[in-house]
Formats: sequence, C-alpha cells, structure tokens
Amino acid sequence: MNVLHCLVYFGLFLSSAASAQEAAPPPVPEVTEPPPAASAAAGNSTAPPPSVIDVRIPRVWIFNGTPGDDEHHLFYERNLASLRKSLTERFAIPPGHITVLYGPKSAGYDGPCTREALLAELGKITAHLQQPDASPAWVILQGHANAITGGAMFNLPGPDVSTREAGDALKAAPAGAPLVVLATTACSAPFLRSMAAPGRFIVSATSPADRENETEFPAALAGAFAGADSDANGDGILTLTELFQATTAGVLKLYESGNFIVKEHAELDGNGDGRGTQRPSPEDAGPASAIGLKTTGGTKKFD
Repeated sequence: MNVLHCLVYFGLFLSSAASAQEAAPPPVPEVTEPPPAASAAAGNSTAPPPSVIDVRIPRVWIFNGTPGDDEHHLFYERNLASLRKSLTERFAIPPGHITVLYGPKSAGYDGPCTREALLAELGKITAHLQQPDASPAWVILQGHANAITGGAMFNLPGPDVSTREAGDALKAAPAGAPLVVLATTACSAPFLRSMAAPGRFIVSATSPADRENETEFPAALAGAFAGADSDANGDGILTLTELFQATTAGVLKLYESGNFIVKEHAELDGNGDGRGTQRPSPEDAGPASAIGLKTTGGTKKFD
C-alpha cells in the first residue's frame, strides 16, 4: 500500500470517528438519592399529619417537687394555676381527671409531693394504663433536680426519687399504652432514658450535654398550653409535636429577652427508643403528632 492510500484510509477513519461521536448521546450524570429519613431531616422536621390522632380526654398527673424558697414557691403556684386553667378550660379536661401533688388539700392540691405519695401515684398511672383501651396519661414533672451517677434525683420534701425509681414504677405499664411525660426540670435528660418504652412519648427540658442549671421550660410550657398559636395549623388539636415546638420557641424567646446564652436544649423521644432529638427528627415528630389534646374551638387553616 503506497503513502497515498494510507492517507486516504486515515482520513476516512477520522471522519467515521467524528460522526460516531456526534451521534452518541451525552453522558447522563449520576444522581444519588438520599434515604427518605435523611431527606426529611434535611428539610422540615414536621412530619406529615397522621391519619388518626388520639385526642381522647386524658388523665393528667402534675408532680411539683420542693420549691426551696419563697420565690420559687410563688412561681410554682402561678404556673400550676396556669396549667390547671388551660387543661380545664382550653382542653375541657374535667377537674376530676387532674391530680396535682404540691401542697395540702386545704390549698387546693391533692396533697404534698412526697416520695411515698409520688410513687403511689405512679402506681395508679400504671394501673390506669393496664385497663383495656386506657385513655392517655399525661404526666408533668416540675421543680428542682440534681444529677447523680447514672441519672438524676427529683427533689422532694424529705427523701428524693431517682429517675431510675420513677422508671421502675412504670415498668408494669403495658407496651403501647399511651403515656406522655413532660420532665421540665434541670438534669431531666435521664427521665427520657429511664421512662422510654414503646407507646410512650417523653420530653426532657435538657439534653445530656447540658449543665445543671435551672430551666425556663416550665414557664414556656405553661405559655404553650395557654397560647392559641401553639396549635400551629389551627385544626383545634394541640399535638405533642406542636406543644414541643411551641415550648422550645418560648424557651428561646425567654433567653433572648434577657440577652442570655441558651443553656437548655429540650429533647423529644416520640418513638420510644430512649433517644431524644431537638428539632425533633421525623422519627420522633411523626409518632408525637399522633397524640394530642383537643381544644374547645379551632378552625383548620390548611388542608
């Protein structure tokens, strides 16, 4: 083959290669879809509304520990009065369904919150939840607490109660029985771990990383129970997720109003795994959106 033939064949080869390149479709970029949970977490932590929300009239227990001084006593009395007003008026819970341990019956309470009385009432909560088709039980812990190795102590007049003892007192409650616990004190993260179980919803005012400081959570919680804006979608139901989000927003507002550094980071365990999240995560917000309190009025804002 002479040189002329070689050049001709080489030119034909280049022409064919160019035509093939033009005809070939452009490469498709690889797309990696994040897992559904991660996608939701990266966006909005509010889970889709559940098809059924448990809004049965609950039994409510409020345990208020020792105040320690007159200033705290006055605050606790005001906060307890606000909670009771919201529960009976905004959510139409009969007074007979509400037990408040803080002071003598002559002062309008169901007795002082001693160790013996608290453990006895936790036994009553367990017995209530053992009933077939038991209505939800809501528990609010208010007062002071201090950290101990492996947990915390809820401060009471006389001997205290540990988070482990409180959890043990509820162990006999059946799995899946609807129990909501709102631990509003300092060092409350151990309550979340000790009380967690399937069917339970636990809120702690603090995270395990928070130092032992008095919390603003009790005042913010009372405000969220009372405020109409806490029902974010205006459907007449205050879900636990909405209550948690409104309360944490109230906590931030209290810190910002005083130009203080935020020292408490509330957590919600909505799926009973003993691990709380602060946003909260969809895994916790979803189940916690399926239990709530029905208000005496409300018009749904969004479909």
